[in-house]
Amino acid sequence: MQNDTSDPRPPAVGTRAAQAAARRTERRRKSAEEEIDRLLEVTLGLIEKSAPAMPSVSDIVAAAGISNHTLYRSFPSKDDLVLAVLEKGVARVVEVIDARMSCLADPEEQISAWTRGVLRQVSNAEAAKTSRTVLGHLSQSGSVSSTGSQHELLRPISDLLIAPLEALGGDPVRDGACISDLVFGAMRRHLWDSTAPSDEDIEWISEFALGGLRRERAKTGPGKQTRN
Repeated sequence: MQNDTSDPRPPAVGTRAAQAAARRTERRRKSAEEEIDRLLEVTLGLIEKSAPAMPSVSDIVAAAGISNHTLYRSFPSKDDLVLAVLEKGVARVVEVIDARMSCLADPEEQISAWTRGVLRQVSNAEAAKTSRTVLGHLSQSGSVSSTGSQHELLRPISDLLIAPLEALGGDPVRDGACISDLVFGAMRRHLWDSTAPSDEDIEWISEFALGGLRRERAKTGPGKQTRN
């Protein structure tokens, strides 16, 4: 009788077979990540060129050199792909602002750097046009239809305020929400009005936010948090 060598069980952990399987899995994972990253870059490039219109799926797959099946294997819909592009853009903004804040020791200066970094996203006309195109498409499709969902997308940027606010002895949740509402609100207004804040506007908003923090600290005393 011929031995049945089929065994549905995975190789035992630590064996050479398990190590070989892990290497293959890691290579597939890395290959998939590189493929997806390239797809996001191609999609962003097409959006930048076609704004204010959005590129079609056929435009995207042709430029990326892939099939519809390959695209939908990674992203269930065009909106999901565009959301991934937006998330990647937010991650880049976080990286840039975080680097600028890290060069400063004073918490108030860090908050000012954060405010400038956010508002400069709408100072660049081409970048602002791309953002309007992406957000307009997602709003129309219902993927980003509320202020709450927009806040969730921008949360990684807002979270950069936590450390300097804690260093100032305030309430990072409450104070951070107020500053984020102020600065993101100004950013959205300029974005949808197709305007850009001047350097003077940016500095005024920064000082307004810091003034509120200083007044709160003066009322509660240094190191004390405001509580209900």
